[in-house]
Amino acid sequence: MICITGSFEALPISGNYDQFVRRPTGVIEKLLGEGSYRTDLEGPVTQGDSWQFGILLAHMLQKSGSLVGSHGASHGNDVIWASGEVSPTLDIRPVDHMRQKFSESYAQLRALHDNGETVTVLLHPSNREEIADLIPKDWIIIATERVSDAAAAIGVEITAPSAKPRRQITPASSLRRRAGVAITPILVTLCLIGYHLPVQALKNAFSYEQAGQHRALLMEIRTNLALRNWVVTNAFYFFEVFYLGAKSERLANALDISVSTDDRQAPNTGGACGEALAAVQRIDGVFPMLPAKDCTVRLTVENHFSHKVRVWLAVTGQNDDGMPEVKFRSGADLRPGDRFQTPSFVISNADLSLYAAVSDRPDFGWRRWFENMIETPNAAVQRANIDRLTDSGVGVFVARQPDGGDFN
Repeated sequence: MICITGSFEALPISGNYDQFVRRPTGVIEKLLGEGSYRTDLEGPVTQGDSWQFGILLAHMLQKSGSLVGSHGASHGNDVIWASGEVSPTLDIRPVDHMRQKFSESYAQLRALHDNGETVTVLLHPSNREEIADLIPKDWIIIATERVSDAAAAIGVEITAPSAKPRRQITPASSLRRRAGVAITPILVTLCLIGYHLPVQALKNAFSYEQAGQHRALLMEIRTNLALRNWVVTNAFYFFEVFYLGAKSERLANALDISVSTDDRQAPNTGGACGEALAAVQRIDGVFPMLPAKDCTVRLTVENHFSHKVRVWLAVTGQNDDGMPEVKFRSGADLRPGDRFQTPSFVISNADLSLYAAVSDRPDFGWRRWFENMIETPNAAVQRANIDRLTDSGVGVFVARQPDGGDFN
């Protein structure tokens, strides 16, 4: 459970925290052993996964007795600021909105530093690139992709709890040993296959996908792949490729998206815009070039999938300062054969891209990945969010303008 300090109020991320802690999906119990875990925070955390890295480090420091305020720990002069997502294999993944996160923490960190504390910043290398100009030179920066490296850097040793020893049976005679030499490998192999066959794990993964619990789905997959068992690995390989991957591709291909001028726009706003889009243009991997001046357009989306789907669309470009900006976003529920026309919006020819995500599951499990995909200026973070969508069976459609300058 994760609560506000001094209260019984569970935060919205408590369910995610529980999955992060407990076996088989969580990593805390894998590293530190089973137990009752509760974390108290000074302020609320409502969404996202960037808390995972910091929470994991806090649990490890508490276990080692080095966390300020934990039993037996003396108050030190080190402050750690950490942000990142943690995979079941203990990889650190980059997260979004890093500049905003760090900027909101900076004043408090600066005050602690000025009071004599040593400030250490831990994060993924790609996130470090985003905020390198914001971190003072006399602060410690640790950029790593592995939890083990981060733990070593702060002086914490992590050792997974040892498994319970298995019973060993001594054969009654050497004759029985010799008689069993030929058949034992076969029996052991069959037993191992039966033991490791991930029937329940596959059922769990399929249930998560059916319920639209995409984050739990990916956690289940990553947890089982981390076992590094060839039977489990191959079973989930087929599940990922031939079910989730194939479904993602079918969904993306089932969308028919086109762009056109708004028939209702004022006559004096046509001109080059009207010439560029004299006819409705189907978007098939390439977003059309437009005039440099403002152009009023609208998108039309048609669903050719066999089931009702939820679609989210966004057009991104650059603002006047050359920074990435979301120009338009819209969502709709479409039955098979339904067509949806977006409200009109104004865009200019400025490095435009169209993004679409589509699923026959509710969007509460994947909408945030879509938002992160369209809002981040970081290519690695965007790629990570696209992978999360497609790896969980969500169709993704991306169309960008070709290189080559303006329409004129």
